[in-house]
Amino acid sequence: MKPGPRKRAAPPGSLRRNRDFQLLCAGQGLSMLGSGASAVALPLLVLQITHSPLRVGLVEAVWTGALALACLPAGPVADRFDRRTVLLVCETGRAVASAALAAAVLTGFAPLPVLLAAGVVLGFLAAPFNAAVLPAVREVVPESRLATALAVNQVRGQLAFLLGPVVGGVLFEASPSWPFWLDSASYAVSAACVRALRTRMRAHLPEGAGREGWWRSFATGIAFLWSERVLRRLTLIASAQNFVFDGVYLAIVVTAAREGAPGGSVGMLTAMSAVGAMAGVVLAPRAGRLLSPSGLLLVTGVLCALLVGAMALTGSALVLAVLLAGCTLAVAAGGSVLTVARLLRTPAGLQGRANSAIGLLFMATPPLGSSLTGLFLDELPGRILFLCFGAVLALLAAASPREAAFASGDALDRSNGVGHTRAHAMD
Repeated sequence: MKPGPRKRAAPPGSLRRNRDFQLLCAGQGLSMLGSGASAVALPLLVLQITHSPLRVGLVEAVWTGALALACLPAGPVADRFDRRTVLLVCETGRAVASAALAAAVLTGFAPLPVLLAAGVVLGFLAAPFNAAVLPAVREVVPESRLATALAVNQVRGQLAFLLGPVVGGVLFEASPSWPFWLDSASYAVSAACVRALRTRMRAHLPEGAGREGWWRSFATGIAFLWSERVLRRLTLIASAQNFVFDGVYLAIVVTAAREGAPGGSVGMLTAMSAVGAMAGVVLAPRAGRLLSPSGLLLVTGVLCALLVGAMALTGSALVLAVLLAGCTLAVAAGGSVLTVARLLRTPAGLQGRANSAIGLLFMATPPLGSSLTGLFLDELPGRILFLCFGAVLALLAAASPREAAFASGDALDRSNGVGHTRAHAMD
């Protein structure tokens, strides 16, 4: 009997054989799946209860605003305590909070104050998790495999966000509480994955730094980010893009719901953003080899402006979904420049605080985008909003750093696309 082909042995440091990375990645993917399901169910629930786009914007603003405010203590927490413990506490707490929200929706006791309170609790638990999870990946993966690990993690995350809105929309049609039960279960499984990790993740604050106050500790992360000129500029531009896309997303969801689209269709519509983002993550390394970092940022920024502006020319939900997917593809490809640069350039002892500072700037603008979009949707047609958002994105593309800025000590190594940064002295 002729022997079958031998399986190729996994290379040293293979991510497929890295048990802790697979656990961390799987748990985070499931957590994002539940979050995607509840994210599409939340505006549908508020519309069902209040019939007011303005109140939808208010609830979205409070949920994202709580997450932004929680970034203040989140960074010091992620650096001061064992990161595995931080992840475990946050996921367990989110499982309990989501279950309580699901029970409130199931029993019919989910007025606006309850939804707002749930957003505050979940936001204050999500921020420390977000500040600790990227440094945790860095601890379980060798630096030589870090860029690949981030790409794999992002693809799985985007796949979860692709499925989450579809599943959430379908579950919402069956019962408004079911997406939130799914969210709770996903956090519980993620907590179990974190608990099973074997890597011990010690605190990373330098000796004596643990005695400094919380505000001063957070300010250290802000100061580090501000001293890195390109990181600072990229973060501010990304924050402004978050403002725009939060408004674009909400405008699409509300417009579709007003047209009588069922929850499953709304979920499918918003899931297209995950399709685009997943494609953008996959294409980012190749785009980085073809274009300089500044060129990649400029091309993706201009593309986003054109696609959002084109949304004003159509009333078709399918066309809007395709345009949204194109936008998220461009954002994911351009955003990979910042994602890997901030992780490799930041010292281990500053990872949590730097990520927290960036997270605060990222999350500070979406509440404003949600609130203004909800307000304007009561008075203006969606087409006017899409034109305004497209104009803002065009200005942001023009403000992206040029090649000279990257060359002056903040350049990205193009030998492996956008996946690595040159070692250099800190400014």
